[in-house]
Amino acid sequence: MIDEGKINQREATAMVVIVILAEMFLTFPAVLVDKVQTAAWMAILVTVATGLLAFLPLAVLMGRFPGKSIIEAGEELVGPVLNILFCLIYLGFFLLTTAVILRQYAERMLTVSIPELPVSMAMASMLIGAVVACYLGLEAIARSTWLLVFFIGFALLLINLLTFPYWRLDYLFPLGGPGWGKVMEEGFIRSSVMGEVFLLAVIAPAFKKPSLRRPGLGGVAIGGLLMVVTLVAMQVTFDVSVLREMSIPSFEMSRLIYFGRFIQRVEAAFMPIWALVGMLKVSIGSYITGSIITRMLKLPYYRPFILPVALIIFSAAFIPANVSETVWVDLNVVRTWGWIPAFFLPVVLLAVAVITKKPGKKDGGF
Repeated sequence: MIDEGKINQREATAMVVIVILAEMFLTFPAVLVDKVQTAAWMAILVTVATGLLAFLPLAVLMGRFPGKSIIEAGEELVGPVLNILFCLIYLGFFLLTTAVILRQYAERMLTVSIPELPVSMAMASMLIGAVVACYLGLEAIARSTWLLVFFIGFALLLINLLTFPYWRLDYLFPLGGPGWGKVMEEGFIRSSVMGEVFLLAVIAPAFKKPSLRRPGLGGVAIGGLLMVVTLVAMQVTFDVSVLREMSIPSFEMSRLIYFGRFIQRVEAAFMPIWALVGMLKVSIGSYITGSIITRMLKLPYYRPFILPVALIIFSAAFIPANVSETVWVDLNVVRTWGWIPAFFLPVVLLAVAVITKKPGKKDGGF
């Protein structure tokens, strides 16, 4: 059993909010607008609803095994051999997700602020922070996230609000975009954006109260609400033909803010917020990756894996040749197939638990 310390449910909720919200600071909004045009915000609503429903089996499953992570629960349900395969799928999901997020944040950092800096240095600077955070432990990561999530959320909402002189509600029409069928389809496909709520099942033994329901549902709902509000603000600020071509819509919004001589160029204040979100996302992803490896190998300490995991993430982030390929991997691999480890495998394990009547709290701590 790994000694991770203890975190409460509000800190776990904050972690879920951050890992979900990180996509809104990258190219994801522009890609969604490109797919479903004026109905992009409705597609996000479908994504959030799907994520909330898909999380329920995971919450019920983990409630049957209080004090255990999904790694230990899976071994008890399907045996060590098949569980290794499941663990490798979980591991691949978080490793790939963290690598593509690291590469995208590093590339965008060069685009908006320091174009002469080598991308490897930008990535290394973020990973060094993540390594330090992982060495400090889960408690430090969770409490830092809890303290910063309010600042990040407030700043994001403020940026959305301050663009109101440019708002045009007619940019939201036609409401159905390319058609309700396409909107529903895209919303379901992008439900993997909510898939990282799965991290709760990995760190479940560290919860003071052994229940995933509140942090999971709360994190997805709050993160999803912020995504919807931000996307609506983007859509009423920029026409579809403009928004779909942007690489960092959130940054472009901050550049528009102008209230006289003394309130302008606020993108300089936006950059630390943007960097904080990226750092927290990479730190959480690196920690979860190391935790999965440690639990899979049944070792008592995760810290020896921190540097190897960081090097693997660093190397994997360089596999795409450029930022365009990185975005393609994120959207067409991670965000299209991420539902398998995040939502489908927990359903399989829950079905096995019900059929075999494995011991545990029948109400699931739900």
